Amino acid sequence: MIYCPYTNSEIEESEVNREHIIPLSLGGINGFEIPVCKTFNSVAGSKIDGKLANDFLVLMKRNEHDIRGHSGKKPAFVGKNSVNSDTGTPIQVTFDKKTGLKLYCPITKRELSRGESRSFSTKIEMSIDIDTQFVAKTALSAGYFAYGELFRRSVKHEELRIIMNNSPNDMGDEIYNIETRVDWRFSDDQSENLQIFRLLCNRLNGCSVVGLVQGPKSLSIFVGILGYYIGMVNVPAETKGFPNEGAYHWGHVICPQKGDLKRVSFKRALEKLAGLA
Repeated sequence: MIYCPYTNSEIEESEVNREHIIPLSLGGINGFEIPVCKTFNSVAGSKIDGKLANDFLVLMKRNEHDIRGHSGKKPAFVGKNSVNSDTGTPIQVTFDKKTGLKLYCPITKRELSRGESRSFSTKIEMSIDIDTQFVAKTALSAGYFAYGELFRRSVKHEELRIIMNNSPNDMGDEIYNIETRVDWRFSDDQSENLQIFRLLCNRLNGCSVVGLVQGPKSLSIFVGILGYYIGMVNVPAETKGFPNEGAYHWGHVICPQKGDLKRVSFKRALEKLAGLA
């Protein structure tokens, strides 16, 4: 039997597949994986991972660094339901940071010149809810990857599942009953720890990162995607028995980088951030 942190259950090996903790489309690599329930993973891959991968700002990061998923297709923004404001006719808008903006007319089946359309309207997709859901999901898998049974026994991970499986609007009064604190990319919280987490994520331009930072009664887990801070969860935990030396001094930082998985202590990461290492 294999433990799945997403469902908090022991499952048969035949019902398991490998989960990229950071999806390939978001800067993950083979090797940063755990076995999980394949049924749940199939749903979450589309509902959570796919939605974040297609978030406009994240998509632009993927486009900038040419981060491709399983399809192998270069990511670019495509606004299919766009309108030529000059004529009121439908157009398709494509934006790539290298090749720039392209407008395509599906009626005449040709690319428009700049002179043919001076203005257009399109829609972009962004969601605050997906930040917290993705970070909670990553916290579950990365926490178990880093700490194993210690994470399972000592962390109040059931609250992470509540956050992962629900948007804040869907949680109702339950949102007031959980102790886990959350932060997301658009928050204005200027607390010192959060500023450090954001700096660490932003300094890793083109690389994704998961950091797990121990407190006396909690575990903070922050996530950055391709140099872009996504958010943090601070979940109640009994961390007295957690390792706190070597690669786990003050916490643990995991970064898929150029095909390798870099793993250092949070103390070491802070020293690099401060230019001391």
